Parts: sequence; structure tokens; C-alpha cells
Amino acid sequence: MANIETLIKQISKIVVEERIQQEEKRKRGENFNIFSVLGLSTSEVRLHSAFLAELLNPNGNHGLGNQFLEAFLQTLVNNKRIDPRFEIDTKSCKVSVEHPIGEIPEDYSEGGRIDLLIEDNKKHAIVIENKINAGDQYKQLLRYHNYAIKNSHEHVLLYLTKFRTKAEEYSAEDVDYQCIGYNDDILPWLQNCLGIAAVHPIIRETIRQYITNLKDILSIMEQSNLSNMLDILTSRENVSTTIDIITQSWAIQNRIREIFINDISDLCKDLGFSFMCDDGVKTASNNSWIHIRDDNYKDIEMKIGVERHTNYDGFCMCFVPLNGKAVNGDYRFWANGSEPNINYPFGWMYLWSESGEPNSGIWWRWDNWSTLRDMANGSMLAYIKRQLLRIKEEDAFKKMNDLLE
Repeated sequence: MANIETLIKQISKIVVEERIQQEEKRKRGENFNIFSVLGLSTSEVRLHSAFLAELLNPNGNHGLGNQFLEAFLQTLVNNKRIDPRFEIDTKSCKVSVEHPIGEIPEDYSEGGRIDLLIEDNKKHAIVIENKINAGDQYKQLLRYHNYAIKNSHEHVLLYLTKFRTKAEEYSAEDVDYQCIGYNDDILPWLQNCLGIAAVHPIIRETIRQYITNLKDILSIMEQSNLSNMLDILTSRENVSTTIDIITQSWAIQNRIREIFINDISDLCKDLGFSFMCDDGVKTASNNSWIHIRDDNYKDIEMKIGVERHTNYDGFCMCFVPLNGKAVNGDYRFWANGSEPNINYPFGWMYLWSESGEPNSGIWWRWDNWSTLRDMANGSMLAYIKRQLLRIKEEDAFKKMNDLLE
């Protein structure tokens, strides 16, 4: 078995080379993409669903008819995502984004909005649920399946995520659907689209920029570096060690979280705050919250954890009253709290990677690789430290405590 330290050194060299190449590409302007500049990099509705719908639309402004849609279907057939016998008249297809299918009743059996709906004039349909960073909604795929059954003769239900992740059981409930991925299916299709648009420079370059954007949010290496890394990891002398590391993946993730949470605990101690995790768990999960308190004020605390939301599922921090206390007054510590919320009456802040501003990066979750990377490199801790220092400087606990009744 290869020495783990030696293996890591070999891989580290490739990672460094990748960073150097990416920096060189950045300086040459090759990584420029307008979607990132406009803060739309990970926006499911405003960018990804809208862009995919425009390409897939036979009547889209690209003027290339059903060619992109045909290439999309061929990619799915080639990748064995859909049955090659599935028929849909691509020339007559209409494409809808955020297609409304009615109100959601108490039993959640119908209603909502379908991210992408492709229908021909013979009632054949392709229903796509698009997930970049958002969590699943309750009975979501079931509702879309029921709509398709009721309104189409034949349909396929596709669940699109970064890397072909399965839907949560509470969303699917044994519904027949196929997983497709941005990495495995959308990128190869887009490469084919570049060929289709070869003599249409505006369309071609827009697709190219979108591909650049996707590779960035998917953290995809240059092919040569990826190939070298795979050669090293799967070589005869290293493959056994590689498998050993993979089998310990969850333990490695938990250790990264544990170190991160311990760092927050130490930071709180330095600033004079009390610290506690739900159930004392120091590795945390998407059901866990970190609790930070000022012992001078027993009726209020700050929480850090994953907020379940209709369209999002990621970290936020907020102040909440305790011991049955209510709020008498109005004080918003964070901008996201500009709208009154009974659960977070003092406001809340979403925690995003990179700059910590909405739409500028990826919303942190406990189990995202991007989150683990930012935990390990210190950027997430630095962001939380800035917020705790601000709380200390503005004496936020006292201001909020004074509003309790």
C-alpha cells in the first residue's frame, strides 16, 4: 500500500498546477463570463432554468429551431437516461419556465411550479426539476408526476442536479423519475451545442461563457490535470490507498466540521460569548444549530445553522428570543431581516461563500463540498468572526434584550 503522505504530495502538486493554470487563464480573460459578473452564477431560476429553456425552445431567439432540443434528447438517450422509444415532436414543442400548476392543497398531492416544462402538440411532455443548491420540497416530484399523468399522454420526469444526486424520499415517494446531471449530461450536450452554433458567433460565445460558469460552480479541473490526478490515484501502487481514503470520506468530512466548530467555540470564548451545539454534537449536520449567547442576557441567543426554505436550503445566522419572550419594538441587525419574521424578529443573514453576499457565491450547507472547502481554508470562519466582532462592537445582545417583553 502506498504511503498516504506521499500520495497527498503527488496530488497536491497537481492541485497547485491547476491553480496556476486557472490564474493564468484569468489574466488572459479566458475565465470571463457575464453571468458571474452580474451575480447570477448559481441562480436556478434567473440563470440556469431560463438559459436552458431558451436553448431548448424551438422558437427561441437563437433562431436554430429544434436543433438544440434534438441534441439534448440524443444526449439523454446516449447516456441511457431516457428510453430511446420515447417520442416527442420537437418541432411543435413549447418550453415553459416556472410553469404554474395550481395551489398546493393540504395533502400536497398537486400544485406548485415546474422549473422546466417541454410539451409538444400531441401531449407528450418532458418535466424537469432543476436543482443547483436548493433542497427538495415536500412531495415535489410526486406533485409534478401527478400533473404530467393528468395532462399528458406520455412523459418523462427528470431530476437535474450538479452530479446526478437522487431526490429525497419525501419529495419523490416512489415516483418514476430519472436523475440527470450538469456534469454528466448538460456539459456534454452544451459541447454539442457549440458545434451546432459554430457559425453563429453570438450564440456560440454565450454558450461558451455559460460552460465556463458551469465548470466554475462544479469545480471542474482542466482535463489534463484531472487525467493526471486519476492516473496517480488509480495506479497499481496507489489504488488501494485511494480506496481506503474514499471509504473514510464521511469520517474525514466530520473531522473538518469538528475542527471548524471547535474554532467557532474558541472564537466565542475569546469574545466572551457562550457556545453550544444541538445535543452537544460537534460535527453537526443539516438538522443542527450552533447557539451563541451572552450570559448577561438569558432571554436571547444567536443561532447559526441550516434554514429549510421553499427555494433554498443553506446556512443562516439569526437572533431569537428565548423563554417565551416576545419582541416589543423594531430592530433589524442584518439586512435580510428587513421584512418582519415571527421566527427571526431581529433579522437574519444568509451565509454565502466567497464574499458573503447573496448571489455572489454558493450558499453554504453542512454537507456541500464547497462548504467543507471553505471550512478548511478558513474563509467561513473569517466571515463568522466578522459578524461576531460586529455584534460585540454594537452591543447587539443588549439592544435586542431591551426590546423583549
